[in-house]
Amino acid sequence: MKPGNVPRARVLVIDDTEINLRLMRAYLQSEPYDVVTLQDPHEALAHVAAEPPDLILLDLMMPVLDGFAVLDLLKRDAPLVPVLVITGLDDREARLRALAAGARDYLMKPVDRSELLIRVHNMVELKQASDALARALGQLEAANRDLDAFAGGLAHDLQQPITSIAAFAQVIQRNAADQLAPVDVSHLNRIVTAAGTAHRMIRGLLEFARLGQRDIEVVPVDLNQLVQDARTALAHEVEAHSVGWSAGELPVVRGDPALLLLAFVNLLSNALKYSRTRERPLVSIEATARASGHAVRIRDNGVGFDMAQSDRLFRPFERLHSAAEFEGTGMGLANVRRIMERHGGSVQAESVQGHGATFTLLFRS
Repeated sequence: MKPGNVPRARVLVIDDTEINLRLMRAYLQSEPYDVVTLQDPHEALAHVAAEPPDLILLDLMMPVLDGFAVLDLLKRDAPLVPVLVITGLDDREARLRALAAGARDYLMKPVDRSELLIRVHNMVELKQASDALARALGQLEAANRDLDAFAGGLAHDLQQPITSIAAFAQVIQRNAADQLAPVDVSHLNRIVTAAGTAHRMIRGLLEFARLGQRDIEVVPVDLNQLVQDARTALAHEVEAHSVGWSAGELPVVRGDPALLLLAFVNLLSNALKYSRTRERPLVSIEATARASGHAVRIRDNGVGFDMAQSDRLFRPFERLHSAAEFEGTGMGLANVRRIMERHGGSVQAESVQGHGATFTLLFRS
């Protein structure tokens, strides 16, 4: 739909009294609305199910099915359609009950025309903006799925030629290196190294694409056990560098165990890699409860990073240190962010260059 080509808002009026319906129709048809008026609440509910309006004006006191019962059914069957209650009941309890049942607002009879039109305009505008945002988000999600599928397919197709390049270069290294000039041996070594780097990047890209496509399993996850599993997976790195560990009591969160394990393996591996130049690498893990959930912090005493560059940390293939200093493809932290976003959470990073880094995982309740 082109900008400016906004469809006319649909307003449904439900009232058992014909004179009230005529009055509402006269008020509303002076504005650019398509107005439907119905006396029978059952017929009105069927209309909502077939063609949800942008706004419902609802009388509370109806003999066939009162407005409170209609509100309960609308909350179940059409929760995104806003309802403006119009009532002759000058009763605070009734108004509060209607708002608690799902009404967005209410007006007292007799209705002031100007006030009615202002409230209807505001509620319709908000509903249409919400619908436009939902459509945009749906289009963005579809585009992201297409991009993930394209990236996954491209990475898959690139694996074979890269593997072949590396394999044939290694054959030449084994069988003919002694027949080559030193400069050609050096070039051959670079080919093998570059092919290995490309293969790791392709694997990282495949993993990144799959994280956006796979469904997640949401179950209770004990982070104490998860961290133990992550440390076990990294045992060879831990033993090689005599790491000092400090771990506090961690919470149980809801999430996908396999994906969260991958996130912790990436973060702990990152902490070990960038602190290995220290005489004794130190890694600590602690958690604090928040009103909105839990914050889990992973700290190291490594080289840290420049906070001015922190926005690059979680981008795919971005690196703040050269490959000559620290190996890697720049996909680990990008995967951590995607995993946390899939869980409705987030990840933050803080550092003082030369004095370690802290990565905080924020889990929502």
